[in-house]
Amino acid sequence: MTEIQFYILAFIITHPFAFMLLVAWSFLAKGAALLRAFERKEKGWFVALLLINTVGILEIYYLYTKRKPKAVAHKEVVKEVAPAKDGEITYDDFAKVELKVAKIKEAVRVEKSEKLIKLQLEVGEEERQIVAGIGKAYTPEDLIGKEIIIVANLAPKALMGVESHGMLLAAGGGENPVLLTPEKEIASGAKVK
Repeated sequence: MTEIQFYILAFIITHPFAFMLLVAWSFLAKGAALLRAFERKEKGWFVALLLINTVGILEIYYLYTKRKPKAVAHKEVVKEVAPAKDGEITYDDFAKVELKVAKIKEAVRVEKSEKLIKLQLEVGEEERQIVAGIGKAYTPEDLIGKEIIIVANLAPKALMGVESHGMLLAAGGGENPVLLTPEKEIASGAKVK
């Protein structure tokens, strides 16, 4: 059985009403030839014309339905414009960084260090300790009560034996880093977007 014959048979089985309409249409379209063959009692010719017309109509229907474009659901695709260069991170990498506002509750210098200050922070409902190398630019007393921006989901790291659970953001670096702070007062734990 050819593919066309298979589709014709499937069409007849699944759409009997449409098949009957096609047969009726073939009678109307080729009625004269069929009527003449019927009147002359040429049964073989009559059946042959009927089958040829029906098969032709079904083939046209098959070709018409097969060539119809299928509706494709529109999907929004986010693509990177170009691959990341050396030193660049992707948007997905950046989206992993969780920046939050934190309020400094306590600040003390780390023993035997000129630069390191241990900060006790309030990050929403959570208490957190961070060690930062800002001791040459800030005194511990100046830091208490300040709101700062921290990287909240950084893996813990020990600096001179003191564990740090995050990193504060500062600009400039070197001897005079400048802490990044919110422009207006905001609740600690607020996410930076």
